[in-house]
Amino acid sequence: MVTRSRLELELLGSIRDLSKVALPLGRLLTELNALLREPLGYAGSCWHGTDPATGFVTSTIVENLNPRGFERAAYLEMWAPEPLTFTRLRASGHRTGTLIQAAGGRPQDSARFRELLEPEGFGDELRINFDLTSGCWGSAVFMRATDRGAFTAREVGLATRLAPHISQLLCRAYPSDLSAGQDPLPPGVAVLGANGRLVSVDPRGEAILDDLAETGAASSGVPSGLIAVAEHARGLAAAGNPGLPSRSRVRTRQGRWLTLHATLLEGTPSGQVAIVAATATPSEILPMALMSMGFSPREQDVALLVLRGHDTATIAQRLYITPATVQDHLKSIFTKSGVRSRREFTARIIGPLVNAALPPPG
Repeated sequence: MVTRSRLELELLGSIRDLSKVALPLGRLLTELNALLREPLGYAGSCWHGTDPATGFVTSTIVENLNPRGFERAAYLEMWAPEPLTFTRLRASGHRTGTLIQAAGGRPQDSARFRELLEPEGFGDELRINFDLTSGCWGSAVFMRATDRGAFTAREVGLATRLAPHISQLLCRAYPSDLSAGQDPLPPGVAVLGANGRLVSVDPRGEAILDDLAETGAASSGVPSGLIAVAEHARGLAAAGNPGLPSRSRVRTRQGRWLTLHATLLEGTPSGQVAIVAATATPSEILPMALMSMGFSPREQDVALLVLRGHDTATIAQRLYITPATVQDHLKSIFTKSGVRSRREFTARIIGPLVNAALPPPG
């Protein structure tokens, strides 16, 4: 019999092994799902890649879930008063949480439970945010069959202890060269109806949808990244803030970073949403570069000022910290980015992004 400590050590060893192999994000999430299924005891799962800056879902891998419920799940996730969502979990300061616990032992109070979980034979769900101080690198939700009862404190504890290691793994899965394939292409436009289904799309939008296509997530065939940003726009309108931006970054199978901009065409949450997908600009990719290196929020602030050419005294003044603290942050920044000076750091970050923005020769 495998003891708790031995099981945990075996899982950590397997996670370390995965970190040694350069796997695409989708394959990596599939491997993690197979690794955790038995130890955590779930019957269905949904893994997400996320925009590190916003935590918005950008890609989805599912197992044993009904795709017809995905659009409804996105609505409940982004702007319904649910007891357990990834946003609520993040705001609570916890990495993990279960529906039964969040609902105070009354999962029937959750529309998600009544409409999507219970009809499919699930009695509880366990959620994990794979967050680090540098950003939000993914999320997952695991569904447990009703006859298995609720997730136990031991299982939640195991998930909580594994979460930081998986977060680091997902962070490292982001490419170090964020400029790859970034030659500008014309934007594409897609319009989604109130049910999250595609209403219309232009030719460039069709090509983008193909490049973001997922297997088994939404029955509509619309990529989860588009559904998420559309539902966020609806949620802002429902909260009385229709003018606030709803924006996310996604990475295509071809390695291109896109920025998705969602706008309500009729100004109401129940109306159509237009989504413009455009090649991400260097200024939109830059935060991703800093996050993917594991910089803390304060290190990101210092790094941005370094890239703007400010000296230590100016950085200290701008951030209301001492010059010695700035130097401490710089040491950490140089170590994490593998450079030895400001000049090397600037060349490491700005060089590829500037080159990506230049027109091709000839």
